[in-house]
Amino acid sequence: MSNNDYAIRRIVAGHNEKGLATIIMDGPAKNQQIRNLGHISTLIWSSDEAPAEVWTGEDFGARENIIQPPPNGSGFRIVEFPPGVPGMMHRTNTLDYAVCMSGNIDMEMDHGVTVHMKPHDILVQQGTIHSWLNRGTEPCRVAFVLIDAKHPPNNQLEGPGPQELKPVENFPEGKKPPLPPIRRIVTTHDENGDAVVMSDGLAPQRILRSRGNVSTLIWGSDETPAEIWTAEDFGIRENDIGPPAHGSWCRVIDYPPGPGRMHRTESIDYVICLNGEIDMELDDGETVHMNAGDVLVQQANLHSWINSGSETCRIVFVLIGSKPKK
Repeated sequence: MSNNDYAIRRIVAGHNEKGLATIIMDGPAKNQQIRNLGHISTLIWSSDEAPAEVWTGEDFGARENIIQPPPNGSGFRIVEFPPGVPGMMHRTNTLDYAVCMSGNIDMEMDHGVTVHMKPHDILVQQGTIHSWLNRGTEPCRVAFVLIDAKHPPNNQLEGPGPQELKPVENFPEGKKPPLPPIRRIVTTHDENGDAVVMSDGLAPQRILRSRGNVSTLIWGSDETPAEIWTAEDFGIRENDIGPPAHGSWCRVIDYPPGPGRMHRTESIDYVICLNGEIDMELDDGETVHMNAGDVLVQQANLHSWINSGSETCRIVFVLIGSKPKK
């Protein structure tokens, strides 16, 4: 296998000697491994502290490509599951954001509980035992962000069990969004310590921004290690742009054709273009064009998103709080 067989374009933004945002890497992600079961794992980026480090110039995607992120850290990888590859039951003490990019896949938990995922479905995994099985005929590509999480209280896998989904009504009546809403699956544990589905349905908080963007908050955290043993739905918190300094946000933004707005947050951003195409402009005037399947690592950069095409572009953002520049 060559790296080009499963190549993933990785763009990394950083800063130049003048402090302006610039593209420091753009090309196929090279830290790629075939696991024993046959799936292909590509590490995109990682962090090992909270708030995360974004000012050293290190390529954190070149670190060891292991499943469990470092204490207080995170890992961003893309895994391709070929058809028929067997699954393996496993769990980590992590908060996982799993985004189905292409293909179909089954996520199997305790007692044969199975969740079928399609493109654009997003799973929030809260330290639950699970396995990935591609029972289809085409490869499935899933983007994973794993964040270090709290260990179970008293070392017992006891959780809140299934919860009622409580939508936040904030999308104007009569306004038709350009793309379908996002299906969000959340896992947890029940009182017996078994992995169960906490909720499965449309992500409950979708906001129409003033510029026409549609922002869907999937989940979040406000500390690292992250809290994963509560019944709280972090997807209905206030949908602020920047994450907490020691926390994270996972959101989806649909960008209709139109101009952008320069902004920055104190965060490291793991960015996945799901469909359409879009330009990201930096404050030094540099522009990078992204297509579906491209991924970007943003390191507290001043930037703007410009959709110069004719179709809406959907992007997944996982923002993790980062250190301010000294």
